[in-house]
Amino acid sequence: MKKGEKLFIVDLETVSLFSNNALKNIAQDDKKYEKIPFLFLIASYNRNKSLFWAYEHFKFNKQIKKGSWMIYSFEKV
Repeated sequence: MKKGEKLFIVDLETVSLFSNNALKNIAQDDKKYEKIPFLFLIASYNRNKSLFWAYEHFKFNKQIKKGSWMIYSFEKV
């Protein structure tokens, strides 16, 4: 990406529920792991990894909440 270009990460908060710490705790507890739909775990993992990467490589601009959706805006510096 060129300087000044924007990156948006769009997250459906009703599906990506868990922080990295919560995911680690769930992964270590078979009972919790079996009760939680896999979609929630994958969506949470993808959101967490994407945001971590974006915060490392881009300048964070803002976040916008639209219903159950959260939009994160970043800019290449």
